[in-house]
Amino acid sequence: RTVARSRLRTALIVAAVTALTVLPTLGHRVVATTDEARFVLYAREVLTQHRLFDVRLRGAFFREKPPLYAWIIAAFSLPGGRVTEATAQAPIALAAIAAAVFTCFLGRRLFNPRVGLWAGLALATTFGFFRHSQILLPEMLVIAFATLASYWFWRAMEAPADRRIRALFYVALAFALYAKGPLGLLPLLVGAIWLWGQHGLRAMIVRLWSPIGLLLFAVITLTWVVPFLAMGGEAYVHTVMWQDWLAAYTGGGPGRSLRRGASDAIGFFAPWIGLIPLVLIRAAKVYRTPAIAYALLSFAVPLLTVLMSAHYRTRYLLAATPGLAILVAWWADAHGGERTTLGRIIAWVGLVGAAAATALVAFPALGGLRSSLQIPELSLTLAPIVLFGWVLALSVWMGLRRGRPALLIGGVTGAMVLLLLYGSWLDRTHFSTDSDVPRLATRIEAYSRGGEAGVFRESGWLEIDYYLGRPLHEIWLDDDLERYLERTRQPVLASEATWSEIKDSRVWRVRTLERVKVRGKSFVILGWSPAP
Repeated sequence: RTVARSRLRTALIVAAVTALTVLPTLGHRVVATTDEARFVLYAREVLTQHRLFDVRLRGAFFREKPPLYAWIIAAFSLPGGRVTEATAQAPIALAAIAAAVFTCFLGRRLFNPRVGLWAGLALATTFGFFRHSQILLPEMLVIAFATLASYWFWRAMEAPADRRIRALFYVALAFALYAKGPLGLLPLLVGAIWLWGQHGLRAMIVRLWSPIGLLLFAVITLTWVVPFLAMGGEAYVHTVMWQDWLAAYTGGGPGRSLRRGASDAIGFFAPWIGLIPLVLIRAAKVYRTPAIAYALLSFAVPLLTVLMSAHYRTRYLLAATPGLAILVAWWADAHGGERTTLGRIIAWVGLVGAAAATALVAFPALGGLRSSLQIPELSLTLAPIVLFGWVLALSVWMGLRRGRPALLIGGVTGAMVLLLLYGSWLDRTHFSTDSDVPRLATRIEAYSRGGEAGVFRESGWLEIDYYLGRPLHEIWLDDDLERYLERTRQPVLASEATWSEIKDSRVWRVRTLERVKVRGKSFVILGWSPAP
C-alpha cells in the first residue's frame, strides 16, 4: 500500500507539471497546416456523415494514416456536436500527460522511484516534447502508447511466467501502430535487440512469444486494415503500405537526412541534451547492466532509426525522447553528486551561452547579427525569456559544480516550465503567423458568400477547407482557371508568383480581387469581371 501511494504521488506530480505546460493553450490553437487538417476534416466527416472508414477529402479516400486520432477527435467533439480546435488538441494534450506518466512508471520500474519522478519531469520539459504537444498530429499518441508498451515489456521481463503482461505489451503496441503506422512498432525492435544482446536469439523468440498477445495485436490491427483494404486493396497495398510506410523509410537513400537530423536533435532534446556527454560516459561503463542497457537502447534505437530513415521528419525524434529522459534521470540519481571536470566545463559553457544570448539581444551594435538570425531586440516583453534563461543556466551551473542533482533537475524543470509557458504565450500573441490561415479563409468567404471556391496550382490548403466548412475546388490547368471563373463567378486562390507568370496570357476578365499575405508569402484572390 505504501508503494502504491508513492507511485500515485509521483505520477500526480509528473501529470500536474505536464498539464501545467500543455493545457494553457487548449482552445487557442489554429489548424495551421494541411497535415493537421487531414485528421480534423476526417473527424468532421465521421461526426457529420457517421462514417468510420469511407471518408473522402476533396473527393479522394483518406487512407494514408490509421484513423485512431481522427476517431478520438470525433469522440471528443460529440458533446458539442462539432469539431473544433480544442477538441482536436485535447487528445494530444492528454496523450502528452500520459506519455510523461508512463515514462515515470518505466523509470521507476527500471531503477527506483526518484528516477521515475525525474524522468517524467525531464520528458515534460524537453522542448521538442512540449512543441509537439501543441501540434495537431498523432505522433504524441504514438509516444504515449509506445511508452506504455515499453513499460509492459519490462514488466514481462521481470515476470516471464505471467502471460497476461506479455499480452498487454502487444495490446499497447497495437494501439501505437493504430495511431500512426510503423513508427509505433519501435518498442518491439528495442525489446528484440535487448533480448538478443542479453540472452541470445533463441531466448529472444521464446520471451517475445505470446499467442494471446499476438492474436490481440492482429485483431486490433485488422479492425482498420481490413476496411481500408476492402475499399481498394491493390491501391492501398501499393500506395500506402509500400510507398508511404516501407519504401519511404528504406528507399531513396537512407541516412541522407543524417546531418539535418543531428542538427535538429540539439534543439529538440534541449535542455537535457547538454548532459548527454556525462550520461553516456557513465552508461557506457555499465552498459551490460540489464536496466541500463534497456534505457540506452530505448534512446539509441529510435534515434538511429529515425535519423537513418529516408523519410525523416523532425517530429519523429519524439520516439527517442522518453529514453533520453530516463537516462538523464538515472545519471542524476546515480552520478549527479559527482563533481567532474567535464561537468564543470558543461556548467561554464551553459553560463557563457546565457551571457552570449543576452548580449545578442541587448547590444545595439549586434543588430545586424540579430537581423540575420531573425532574433528580436531586447524589450520588456522579451525580458522574462532572458531572465528564465538565466535561471536555467544557473541551475545547471550550480547543480554540476556543486554536485547537487536535485537542484539541477528541479531548477531546470522549474525554469523550463516558466520558459515554455511564457514563450508559448509570447509566440502566440506576438510572432506566430498561424492566424493568417483563418483570416485568409474569411477573405475567401467574403467573396464566395457560402458558395464554392477554387485553388489554382496549389496542393494542400486543407486547412482552408476546415475554416470554410467546405472543400476548395482544385484547378491545375490555365484554361481550366478561366472556364471555372466564367462558369461559377466564384473566387480562386493562387500564389502571386504563379499568377504573375500567366496573367498576361489570360483574358482581361480574370482580375485580382485582393492581395493577401500568408506566412510571409503573397497570394491573390482571383475573380471574374462582369461584361462591360
